[in-house]
Amino acid sequence: MPTVLSLKELRSSNALKAEIKKLEDDKQQLLEQLERQKKLEQKLRDDILDHKKDFEHLEKQFNHFAGLEAEYDALQQELQMERLEKLIEGDKKDNTVNAQVKKAKEELSAVQSELKELKKLDPQRLKRQVTDLKKKNIDQAKDNKNLNTALVAERKEVKELSAAKATLEAELEASTKQTNYFWESKDSNWALFETGLVLKTEPENEDSLNRILCLNRETGVSVVSQSLGEDDKAVWLGDIEIPEDISVEAGKRLKKIAAEAEDDEE
Repeated sequence: MPTVLSLKELRSSNALKAEIKKLEDDKQQLLEQLERQKKLEQKLRDDILDHKKDFEHLEKQFNHFAGLEAEYDALQQELQMERLEKLIEGDKKDNTVNAQVKKAKEELSAVQSELKELKKLDPQRLKRQVTDLKKKNIDQAKDNKNLNTALVAERKEVKELSAAKATLEAELEASTKQTNYFWESKDSNWALFETGLVLKTEPENEDSLNRILCLNRETGVSVVSQSLGEDDKAVWLGDIEIPEDISVEAGKRLKKIAAEAEDDEE
């Protein structure tokens, strides 16, 4: 015979089913919360990984810039030209770049420390931490942009110095070979050359500017004219002593160049 349940047993069974359903619903909600927590944690890990990659790229750029700076220092020693030394103001810029890199390292270390504590935080605290982390990432992106701007400016300066080096090397090589001088002293110790060298402090479009390069063949020291003096003698850059007769010859050439330029304009 089939088992017949009493009304009391039937009510007890329905209550048990309702309780079981409630427990299953609670379990499902907890699983969904756990899944959202895992996704949020993975998102934070991805953000930290992207931040680390950006920093590694920044370090590579900085190392490349340091190599360019070392190359420029070698050029400065090789040429031994006082006017090129005045072009170097990299110390202050280096200090700025180093400070920015140091700041990036410190912030990355702080972010890594915060990541270790994320699992221990409640949802509300975790949400605040994510907001702060996003803000730090935005600030770091701005710092990276400023650093990249500084690196671009440094590369431009190094490029300009490389061009100046090529010009000077060509002129020094021609001077050493003594193939294009227009005047030579009787004892062959001094020679004068024409040069179109434009200083960094002058406008870049100063194409028509001509100067005289004076070379001491005994010492290898050279000096460039600054202008033509009122006494029709060349005025020289720097403090190297140049014999008066050489200044006179250089002045004659400068006057001739100026006259030819006026004829061309007419």
